[in-house]
Amino acid sequence: MDLLSLFLCSIPFWAPVAIGLYLVVNKPNELSLMAGLLTLKPIVTTPIWFAIISTLPRPVDKLEPAHLWSILPGASLTLLLAFTFRRLLSGPGAGGARVLLALDCVRWLNSFLLFLPYGGNAADGSLACLFAVIGLILPTAFAMVALTTSLTHIGE
Repeated sequence: MDLLSLFLCSIPFWAPVAIGLYLVVNKPNELSLMAGLLTLKPIVTTPIWFAIISTLPRPVDKLEPAHLWSILPGASLTLLLAFTFRRLLSGPGAGGARVLLALDCVRWLNSFLLFLPYGGNAADGSLACLFAVIGLILPTAFAMVALTTSLTHIGE
């Protein structure tokens, strides 16, 4: 991969990096720290996910057990963070933490859906393109929701 390709591939992560670092460094509460770590999580998991999917056989004609490995990087860090911040998931102010975890699950499920076989018809390309566009939008959308959620819960 040349430098220009690496630069272009990194663009969807610029806003999440800035917002995630802001939330982690300025953590006014525990929800902000959780939101920041979840926002920064794709920076760690995307290279691992890419390494996993690059080992999958091509073309993908049917669902193989190896496809489930593509969920592993995102899901494992989500579970680790959910366990670490488990006290945020109950009580009256748990809505924000639950929303962030649900949106995070959407991110790694989208990564899984991106490389599923879709029956070998002409729609495979359009479905893969749809999930690719969603995958490019999700990091920034998640970062915006994380910032908004953590700022509205300051003082709780």
